[in-house]
Amino acid sequence: MEEFDLQSLLSSNEKMLIHLLQSYAQTNDVAVFVLGNDDHLQTGIFGELSEGSTLTKMNKMTDLSKLSVNKYKYKIEYADAPIRIATINQRVGKVCVAQDVENGSGSDHVNAMQRLQTQVTYLKYLIENVSKLIIGNRGLDNFIVKYAMDVDEAIGDLKDSEGEALQQIKGMSTSNESIISAIEFIDSNLDKRLTLDQVSNKVYLSDYYFSKLFKRETGLSFSVYLNARKIQKAMILLKESDKSVQDISDALGFTRLSYFSQTFKKYTGYAPTKYRTDDNN
Repeated sequence: MEEFDLQSLLSSNEKMLIHLLQSYAQTNDVAVFVLGNDDHLQTGIFGELSEGSTLTKMNKMTDLSKLSVNKYKYKIEYADAPIRIATINQRVGKVCVAQDVENGSGSDHVNAMQRLQTQVTYLKYLIENVSKLIIGNRGLDNFIVKYAMDVDEAIGDLKDSEGEALQQIKGMSTSNESIISAIEFIDSNLDKRLTLDQVSNKVYLSDYYFSKLFKRETGLSFSVYLNARKIQKAMILLKESDKSVQDISDALGFTRLSYFSQTFKKYTGYAPTKYRTDDNN
């Protein structure tokens, strides 16, 4: 198992990228910072911040996943853009810019937002192009962290309760953009035989990191969530359509009817035919 080390990249070549971000922040009167895929700070928050600024206080925090949601509460305007490493075709984090908007009008926020969006787009391309040069010079292996398989984590995945998964996904909530995109992709492709590798590539994450992040954000492993959504769709089709069990199995990408029936019973406690005819469901 392996993961890209964004912090090492930012600090490499005598902190070239960090110095570039610091200089940009100071000369453009904005705050600049970089978050990992887990929305945790990878560097400090750069820029000249006013005394008592909310962003100054945030510099002591690590998890900034709620920043875009609470920007009006914090009296700031904010924009971000994903950072992708072309060599491995993966998203490794995002660059963010923010600015205090003290008691500003709606037009002040709109003007600030447009300006910050232009700036963050520039910083995204700056980081990605400089990163390409650094990685080409030093080699990709210098920025890849390899992990041994976590046995406890693997056992934890096996303990996922299929019987509780259908209830759990009803109240599921996450603010992580990568996981939101992954869920939208899964839900739009329930007829496909999706794999962890396919979905992680879709959101530009390594399969190892995506698996960990998905479990942390949703409380379910990727495979349990995928099957739960398929079974949820199957329940609707069994009750509201005249399709045969075989047709429903095929429509949801199951390779064998026997496997579909076995999975359906794990999640619902019923065989598909029994569920269809039972008036109590």
